Amino acid sequence: MNVRTFYHTMLVIPTVLGLVALASADDRQPAAVLQEGIDQGLTLLRDESFRKTDGRAAQEARIRELTLTLFDFTVMSHMVLSAHWKHFTGIQQTAFVQAFTAFLQHTYVPIVIDRYSGEQVEYVRQVRLSPARARVEVRVVHRGKAIPVNIKMIRRQGRWRVYDVDALGFSAVANYRAQFEWLLQRETPDQIIERLQRGGGNLP
Repeated sequence: MNVRTFYHTMLVIPTVLGLVALASADDRQPAAVLQEGIDQGLTLLRDESFRKTDGRAAQEARIRELTLTLFDFTVMSHMVLSAHWKHFTGIQQTAFVQAFTAFLQHTYVPIVIDRYSGEQVEYVRQVRLSPARARVEVRVVHRGKAIPVNIKMIRRQGRWRVYDVDALGFSAVANYRAQFEWLLQRETPDQIIERLQRGGGNLP
């Protein structure tokens, strides 16, 4: 991946991650749930009340709360660990999910707020992959350029949630899977968890 592609990907992925917000559990199509959530997220990002002195912390907290409801971090964690998931004990799996969730939030939420500059989201189509999985294809319009983004969703416990975001052929899950695959050849599960709890260190 060249530098320009990497830059655009790192801009688009956190933008989409941060724009999506809480949607009620119901029988709506995943694209409808996603669109309502993005509309709510845009409103949150544009809220002028967060521009006051202590507003930044409150804005970050609100976005973190929304991601906890919208994203299925358990599924994401399972997927990034792939075959290694079964080598983690139940306690380690829970600790990894918690640490990975916090790592993603602290990594991307500030980027969402800092880099958001009026991007718009266009909805292209929804593809049902199975009764419980779907792909919603959107375009994020940034400075007149439309960047294609595929948002993968899963239905669990009566709610559609996001488990992966793919921009310009760059999958967030695939990226972290490769990094943890490399790390797990050198570190134990407890060391990986500790690394995440410290903020990720220098992930490869």
